[in-house]
Amino acid sequence: MTRRVRVGSWTFLVLAGALETVVTRHTMQDDGVNYLDLGDAIVRHDWKMALNGIWSPLYPFLQGAALRVIKPTAYSQFTVVHCVNFVIYLFTLGCFEFFLYTAVADRRTTDDEASSSFPQWAIFAVGYAVFMWSTFTLITIRLVSPDMLMAGFVYLAAGLLLRIWKHNSSLWRFLLLGAVLGTGYLAKAPVFPLAFIFLGLASFLSERRRDAIVGTLCAVVVFLTVGAVWFVALSRAKGRFTFGDSGRFNYMVHVNDVSAEWFFQDLGTSGGHYVHKVRKIFDTPPIYEFSSPNRATSSVAYDPSYWTEGAVPRVSLKRELLEIRHWLEVYLGVFFTSQTGLFVGLVALCLTTGRERALSQITAHWPVWLLGCAGLAMYALVYVELRYVAVFFSLLWVGLYSSLRTQPGRERRSLAAALTLAVVVATAGGSILSVLGGLSQLRKDPPHKFWQIASDLQSLGVKRGDRVARLPNHFGLAWGRLLGVTEVARVPTERAVDFWCAKPETQAQAMKTLRQLNVTVFVAEQPPPLQVCAAGPEWHKVGDGTCYALLLHPEWKDQ
Repeated sequence: MTRRVRVGSWTFLVLAGALETVVTRHTMQDDGVNYLDLGDAIVRHDWKMALNGIWSPLYPFLQGAALRVIKPTAYSQFTVVHCVNFVIYLFTLGCFEFFLYTAVADRRTTDDEASSSFPQWAIFAVGYAVFMWSTFTLITIRLVSPDMLMAGFVYLAAGLLLRIWKHNSSLWRFLLLGAVLGTGYLAKAPVFPLAFIFLGLASFLSERRRDAIVGTLCAVVVFLTVGAVWFVALSRAKGRFTFGDSGRFNYMVHVNDVSAEWFFQDLGTSGGHYVHKVRKIFDTPPIYEFSSPNRATSSVAYDPSYWTEGAVPRVSLKRELLEIRHWLEVYLGVFFTSQTGLFVGLVALCLTTGRERALSQITAHWPVWLLGCAGLAMYALVYVELRYVAVFFSLLWVGLYSSLRTQPGRERRSLAAALTLAVVVATAGGSILSVLGGLSQLRKDPPHKFWQIASDLQSLGVKRGDRVARLPNHFGLAWGRLLGVTEVARVPTERAVDFWCAKPETQAQAMKTLRQLNVTVFVAEQPPPLQVCAAGPEWHKVGDGTCYALLLHPEWKDQ
């Protein structure tokens, strides 16, 4: 039965990943554009641009290397990126399999406990359901981000930790754990602080104290050696020690209330001053200019740590407690909605063996769910997106379910099987239906809205290397990436009506200001509110017709 569950689950998960990749092959979000820009900088050895304080290097390098080798057209560029995402997804699935197999197959049991052990197939079924939910609903394959890659290294490290705990703590396992954590840090910076929790647990769980001390020290050396590829160069570039500024930046934005919309006009409750301040070049409608030396699609979004350099986070206990409370409420909301089935099933399965054994079952694999709780707590201190913490929810639930027992007897085991089926359906049912819904889209060629905008702008005379300004909306930076232009100025999204309904002479003066920055075209991704005002004849509809472009140097078109 266990073999059937594993083979069936793997088959479905691989096909589901492939289907999701095909259906979402043209999608792209702003963070994804920044990762692709960073990947380009790495593969062309532009280290000044590549040393980015916000985005980690491994995922961009993989994407940049693939694009460099394949050399796709603008139309198929994002398809290649999503194919790389699919390969990363398969890697993560393999890492999860290693972790889950270690948690299930290596459970320590006495002869008496073996007969009452919770069926392996049931734990595999729940584990795959948790993976399906966390991967397809929380992380999602469609996003161009390193969250999936980081999850793979966390699963791999958790499996190695269990091997160190349940088998002999040989030196090579410690060395491998250090290497995995170091590579995981290169995938995403939050692995850096988590690594010391992993290594501390590895030392504590090892049975032989002397071997544990030596192994842990060696693992720390390997971890720091691998990680030094990035944090040493980054620290030298920033002039201070840092393993990444994403935590620092998010703390200032979400706890210190530094101004939103990437314009950084005030410091909120943080201290210091902005060394490279975004300039406000027009008042009404407000226009902000942020050109910089790098060649990113949008310099202000590419490396926010550059624009916040000089600002200093300030810790306020009151604000911190409010932040923690907020994110705990978010966790509880997720816990009692999409994870209700897991919670109810766990309680019911524990009670089938008697209340007196419930605590021992829950604590049997405590290192695994403790790692999950540690990751959730770490993010709750600053800022949470569910894709960030998806892997820690998986650790939590696999750690709890992998240590369950059931009383001997056919009726008890039948009850356990029924409860397992209910948990699987409740946990993964929504994700499965969502993926299967993509089958109806296979016959269609989904519109490539980003390429349509880029193609239309190119036909108007906009070319690679031009400087553009934007009024953003849901399209984002992806069309600029395909066209090879650089955004240097922006009107805030919420000021769209002020822009469209400004007097003609005011709008003309705003465009004149942009011309002085050598801006070629202004792209408004929000259509004018037709009931109030409309676009003039000088505006060109591009893309799906909801996006407008105004050439600021129209004479270039005829050259």
